[in-house]
Amino acid sequence: MTNITRPFETFRLGPVIMKTIISDDLHRILLNVSNKIRKNTKLKSQNDYRKNLAGNLTEEYNFNNAFTPKAEKIVDNELRSLACSYTKVVSKAQNRNFEVSFKNMVILKPGWVNFMKAGEWNPQHTHTGNVSCVIFLKVPPEIEAENSVSELSKKSNTPSAGRLEFNYGENIGFTKTGTMQVPKERDVYFFSARLNHLVYPYKSNVERVSVSYNFADKSYADTILEGQGGAAWG
Repeated sequence: MTNITRPFETFRLGPVIMKTIISDDLHRILLNVSNKIRKNTKLKSQNDYRKNLAGNLTEEYNFNNAFTPKAEKIVDNELRSLACSYTKVVSKAQNRNFEVSFKNMVILKPGWVNFMKAGEWNPQHTHTGNVSCVIFLKVPPEIEAENSVSELSKKSNTPSAGRLEFNYGENIGFTKTGTMQVPKERDVYFFSARLNHLVYPYKSNVERVSVSYNFADKSYADTILEGQGGAAWG
């Protein structure tokens, strides 16, 4: 074989996913408010968000009228800042200007919380807006352990209990069309709102708590109805 030493260029196509962690303050606020909703009979009824979402879950609630003004400001500031960071990351990766300023980054409210239990799942779907995120507030270790000890998963070539998967494009060879992630507590993933994603079920008798928000550039947000931020079939 001849070693070729001249330079090569590569060109990246397709979506970019950014993973980071949320602050302790944001984690505490979101977890407290999520638990507050399910303990409050009125909020639990008013904020039931299942008809707006693709998830096959027994408990999904939006955050309408659940935050104090102070807590909501903390949530908004951190998430908008992270969403802006995502647009910078995408711009650098794609060598194209997708940046959205903090001033123009709008949260498409309401956000919502998912209380996921054994046997529940989120089928493949997309979101509203330009950018979406999913935040993991509580992730029991028993879920990922299924992939190494469960008879259903441990011998599979694709162990997937409780995992988060993103999919895009066609399998045309020399191409990766998806990624499967193992969420941990405080992890947050930012991605294009129209990117297909799903969450696999698990069997362990534990509960995982996650939160989702959608974002948009102000010029785009002004053209859609606030409150239509729920997931939909892709």
